[in-house]
Amino acid sequence: MTSAQLDVTLGGQLQTCLQEALDGQSVRLARQEQLKANVHRLGVVIDGWERMLIVKWSDPVVARRSRLVACRWLPAVGLGDLGPPLLTVAAERNGEGAWQIYEDLPGKPLSTEQPVVGEVEAVIDAIARVHTSFAEHPLLRECRLWGGDRGIHFYSANVHDAVIALHSLDLDLDRGDANAIAARDALLERMHLLEQEEPERAQSLASAGGPDTLLHGDLWPTNAIVQSRSDGFSVRLIDWDEVAAGPSWYDVSTLMLRFDPSHRRWILDAYRQAVARLADWPIPGDRDLNLIFETCAYARLASLLVWSVAAAAEGDSGWLPERLAAMVEWLDAVRPVLPTP
Repeated sequence: MTSAQLDVTLGGQLQTCLQEALDGQSVRLARQEQLKANVHRLGVVIDGWERMLIVKWSDPVVARRSRLVACRWLPAVGLGDLGPPLLTVAAERNGEGAWQIYEDLPGKPLSTEQPVVGEVEAVIDAIARVHTSFAEHPLLRECRLWGGDRGIHFYSANVHDAVIALHSLDLDLDRGDANAIAARDALLERMHLLEQEEPERAQSLASAGGPDTLLHGDLWPTNAIVQSRSDGFSVRLIDWDEVAAGPSWYDVSTLMLRFDPSHRRWILDAYRQAVARLADWPIPGDRDLNLIFETCAYARLASLLVWSVAAAAEGDSGWLPERLAAMVEWLDAVRPVLPTP
């Protein structure tokens, strides 16, 4: 949804949704800023005062998951203050989309270029609190129902689907697709290798993966908003579109891989220490952890590959050869996640 479409919609469904979220008060749009596709920051005027909101257009199922996170799951374990400040969700009448409306947050996303130790530790502590609170929690079956599972099945299903997707590509040397064919063949080689490695990876997750828990599912640093306070840092975890159930290391590996390898050891140590304060969990050694981290990373990349091929099949596919070549590099860059001596 573009900014122009947002302007038009504000006079109708979104206007009504905003008024409902703000207790029926009259709302006037003062300014707007597009943050990314389908996400906007709005300045709305209520009785002469401007209030900053974030509005997000999404699939209704995603909006439902996000509402469950903010209004049911996190509050159920006393962690509502760590989640997104959701005001309301309103589905369009045609059922094709929904608005999520949030309070705009002070603070900034977690930095990876020059990470501040205190900020990173605050984010690690927040996600450790989520993980330990939901380990084997009765609500976890509901989380899995709505968000899916990120265990070994996520790995095996996406690797298998990636092989099928790559074989489905309509590539032809006569059309000058030589680079795309080379990338496809390289990806097929890597996917077949990952298929062969599945038994070992499954055993590693079963023996050392720890209890299943609630996962953010997309724990990039940009989804952790940190605000400095006199007593330390406050953290809000936002954009729970990919929330799921599974081993906690799925989230940990997602976050760690965004940092330079030189930072990963102390980040892992911070997570270990945070978990030790909260629960009696055995922490695997480096060999098992590297195998688990790789399994999670490969599963995410296989999923991205599947949906990239699917997106190319639905429209302009001119960007696909470059994406395939990049994915070969991304797959080769995964191991080892945790540097070893």
